[in-house]
Amino acid sequence: MSSEIQQTPTAAAAAELSCTFCDCKLSERLLAVQLYPASGVELPASVPDDGGLTVCPDCASELVELLDAWNEHEKPPVSKEASIGDGYREVAEECSFCGGNCKEVLGVELYRRVGNTLPAYANYTLCGDCQRVFGEFLENLRKQTS
Repeated sequence: MSSEIQQTPTAAAAAELSCTFCDCKLSERLLAVQLYPASGVELPASVPDDGGLTVCPDCASELVELLDAWNEHEKPPVSKEASIGDGYREVAEECSFCGGNCKEVLGVELYRRVGNTLPAYANYTLCGDCQRVFGEFLENLRKQTS
């Protein structure tokens, strides 16, 4: 066994990230959001299949403004018996954006921020109607930056 310190796969992968919208290479300054659909819910069409968004500072301003208007809630439970998306259903009855009832749950985890406007880590939940609006917002953002 070697006693050398090895670079973690996470650090290596972070060095190769690109912006979801403009495809520029990302540095340490990025906004990172992960989406978790509950059972029976699909990701918005404009979101990559893995549910992850990594956004450069230039593309993040409108997304930061939107997330800043949402109401965050506690972290969802994680278990072997249920998906993370289903965990969001357990902790949030109200949509983080419109305040309406959440039957079709899409969990949104913010785990990397650009600037100090947003918390360093936050969890949000979107109802079915707001999921569609969020998908359209992301699609428009993609069109503006490409």
